[in-house]
Amino acid sequence: MILCIETSTAVCSVALVDKGDVMAVRESLDGQNHAEKITVFIDEMMEEARISYKELDAVAVSMGPGSYTGLRIGVSTAKGFCYALDRPLIAVDTLAAMAYGFISQQTTVNSQQTLSSVYCPMIDARRMEVYSAFFNEKLERISETEAIIIDENSFSVIKQNHH
Repeated sequence: MILCIETSTAVCSVALVDKGDVMAVRESLDGQNHAEKITVFIDEMMEEARISYKELDAVAVSMGPGSYTGLRIGVSTAKGFCYALDRPLIAVDTLAAMAYGFISQQTTVNSQQTLSSVYCPMIDARRMEVYSAFFNEKLERISETEAIIIDENSFSVIKQNHH
């Protein structure tokens, strides 16, 4: 039983997952007040699922990249639960999780996957930049995470190497 926390973007989201099955979810898309919502969402979700905090095996939290304030709120909340419950903390790379979600969705829709697929999840980094990284179809990292300004030539190196 894992408590999952995502606060790296404008979305504040928590989920309770048992052996891969999502038991309950709470999320807000308004981009504000993660600090006010996160513990309320967790309490509501635990009550809905009729799960005691002591039944949690671990807490997973998005480790970024993303909003500095949002990440501080999510990681602080996760660490608090882990410390109080003496449970392990699982840090999840935000961009890898996004790539995994897309790859999983594509695999479900289309059983044949292109062997040379490249995935580039992005998160707004503000100042006209995005955080991005490249992953292959096996979710292996092709490039390190970086904040970049995108223009018409931003991905020419990746395009040349994977055609």
